Amino acid sequence: MAKLPSYDREVNIAFEYLLEEYCSESYDITESIAQINSVENNIDPQFNIKDEEKLVASFLRKPCLCSQNCQKQLNQDEVISNRAFFRSLEKKQRNHILLVQLKSLLSHSAYSISARSKKNRERKKFDYRISIDRPVCKAVFLFFYGETSKRLDRLKSYVSGKSISMPVHGNSGRPPANAYKMSDKEKVKSFILNFIDIHGLPDPGRDVRKGKGKLRLLLPSIMNYNSVHQQYAISIKASGNSPIAYRTFLKIWQEEFPHVKFNDPRSDLCMTCEDFKKRLNQVAAALDENKEKKQTQIHKEALEHLKHVTKERLFYKANSKVANEYYRKVRSKTVHTKLSKPNSRNLLSHYSWDFAQQLHYPFEDQQVGPIFFKTPRRAQLFGICNEGIPRQYNYLIDEEDFLEKNANTVISLLDHFFTNYGLGEKWVHLTADNCVGQNKNNALLQYLMYRVLTGLHDKIELSFLIVGHTKFSPDGYFGLIKRHYRRSQVYTYDQLSNIVESSSKNGHNVCVRVSRNIKSPVIYRDWSSWLSQYFRAFKGILNYQHFRVERKNPSILVVRERKGSEEIEIKLPKEKFPFSKKKPPTKFPEQLLPKRLSLKRQWYLYDQIRCHIPHESDKNQTSPLPKTPKSKIED
Repeated sequence: MAKLPSYDREVNIAFEYLLEEYCSESYDITESIAQINSVENNIDPQFNIKDEEKLVASFLRKPCLCSQNCQKQLNQDEVISNRAFFRSLEKKQRNHILLVQLKSLLSHSAYSISARSKKNRERKKFDYRISIDRPVCKAVFLFFYGETSKRLDRLKSYVSGKSISMPVHGNSGRPPANAYKMSDKEKVKSFILNFIDIHGLPDPGRDVRKGKGKLRLLLPSIMNYNSVHQQYAISIKASGNSPIAYRTFLKIWQEEFPHVKFNDPRSDLCMTCEDFKKRLNQVAAALDENKEKKQTQIHKEALEHLKHVTKERLFYKANSKVANEYYRKVRSKTVHTKLSKPNSRNLLSHYSWDFAQQLHYPFEDQQVGPIFFKTPRRAQLFGICNEGIPRQYNYLIDEEDFLEKNANTVISLLDHFFTNYGLGEKWVHLTADNCVGQNKNNALLQYLMYRVLTGLHDKIELSFLIVGHTKFSPDGYFGLIKRHYRRSQVYTYDQLSNIVESSSKNGHNVCVRVSRNIKSPVIYRDWSSWLSQYFRAFKGILNYQHFRVERKNPSILVVRERKGSEEIEIKLPKEKFPFSKKKPPTKFPEQLLPKRLSLKRQWYLYDQIRCHIPHESDKNQTSPLPKTPKSKIED
């Protein structure tokens, strides 16, 4: 019997390291509230009072260059206060204050005689002062007001040569060469409004603070300011007008539509986080003496939730890290990406899986308008990611070969993966999202116990990510596929398969063809009914996040509510399980067959979709002529 691994300890070490790293970067609740208050009070978030204090303290410590120790006449609080006040003023106001100061500081001495000139000249000197009784040098005067020497010299030239007047830009009174007309601005505003009507969605969190008093409108995450400007330029040129430049376009957008933003690249929202946002909005809007206490309490609750989410995320990363280290050690001896006999290597593998959104074909990067209102042929994408390599095996399932999104489909695909792409690992950690129908169900837990009881693995642990915080590796690989797909022309299943295979440069995405796969066909089986003969249902499954089955006690399912919580043991087999490693099952669950395409769907593809495929050979693959006449379609 192989010695039990120390990978549990290694995973815990990696988890503690990541947790310590996170805690060192986390912030205090008082800092969080101070940041919120600073935003609400319009304080510049770029300004850091601590940095300013260090800067002033450093300046006052150094000896003055004039050797008169002018800086000793100042105190730190006075300098910080004056610099902050001066920074808050507009440019014209700062100019006016300095001009008045310089006029009062200007002194005229007696006429001086120069050997190089026959004319006498009047000497003009500025006696810099912070107040009447505190003369200072130029360097201290500049630092006290936070000004530059160049700007001060420019103002001095006005005071010494002319009466007090504001400096005027040399181009004043003349329109700039790159100025735009008001009609151009109105066209930009009209375009943005129409664009928002078509593509914008309201913020699900309904947080008006982020929209500067207005409800935020979110544009799709695949867009950005530059891409919208490109569409604006194409539209305006088509109407015979010239577009304004990108920076001007961006300036108008930010001035007129500050509440219109681009959505984060996420597909789900945490309802708990959204509830905290709503509660904060309600407290902020209420006239309550205890508003600050309530806000602090809500912040503490929200931070506790985020700490729980972060721990689960760090545990996921720790398993991936240890699995990668195991794989690198084994790979250094032999090549281990090929199929191996189950439970034959001292290896920990970490697998995660998920369904992606459907892929449609035919599809073109320059899609014609009419097909937007039709339903092309569909293909499902189910990805199983080996986090240790890393590599993702993407099961591409045409709609005619797809069963449905349920436990039997997921277990059948997992069983096919372990049989054909497993590395022969003894220990497995699995991660999935919290979808009840597909992943978090009794059938899947019973299947994992079946694998340990029959000796296919020594230990299997299954973890679920927190609802609303389920972004993980499969989403990244799906993103590579979608990005390549959006830039391609796809007319057939074979072409779609090539898109998946070529979506990553280093072969991290592998396409597993479910349709027309003769070498290793995917067989759907009724695992739920078959397993229910031998195992009892576990009630309360939704309350737990972590599940474990191991060889030393294979009939016991160990469950935990969260990372670090108390473990609970559940016995699942109804009676003594009839199969083992020496006595594997000879009869597997009943095979389930997909429903195939209905006659109505076949004729729809032929009548409505075939015309959008340019080549005859591609037409016959994707939208062939149905063998049954249309008259046989049942209403």
